[in-house]
Amino acid sequence: MKIIKKLSAGLLLAFGGIFLMVPVLVWTFPDKDASPEDIQEDKDAALGGLFLGIPSVAWGAWLAGGLHKQAKKEECDRLNSIFYQILKEGNGQITVLRLAMEAKLPGKVAKQYLDEKAKEFQANFHVTENGDIIYRFHL
Repeated sequence: MKIIKKLSAGLLLAFGGIFLMVPVLVWTFPDKDASPEDIQEDKDAALGGLFLGIPSVAWGAWLAGGLHKQAKKEECDRLNSIFYQILKEGNGQITVLRLAMEAKLPGKVAKQYLDEKAKEFQANFHVTENGDIIYRFHL
C-alpha cells in the first residue's frame, strides 16, 4: 500500500506541475501577434491548467505529507522499542554508544534522543572515569 501511495503522490505532483506550467508559459510569453480568438484560447488554456494543476499538486502534497508523517512515527516507534529493550536488559542503565549501535544512529542523534528521554523520565547521569555518560533510569 505504501508503494501505491508513493507512486500516486509522485504522479499527482508531476502531472500537476505540468498543468501548472501552462499558465506560467501563457502569461510569461504572450504572443504579441495573436488574434483575439487565440488570446482567448490561451487564457482558457491557462485557466484549465490552473484548475487541473492546483488540485493535483495539493492532493499529491497531501499524500506525500502523510507518508512522511507515517515514516516519522514508524521511526519513533522503532527507537522507543530499542530504547526500552536496552533499558530492560541493562536494569535501567544505557549509554549513548549502546543506543547508537543498537539503533544504527549517529552518536549526536543518539545523545539527543537520550537527553530528551532523560528529561521526560527524570533520569540520573553518571560520568565514568573514561568520560562516558551512563544514563540511569528508574524502573
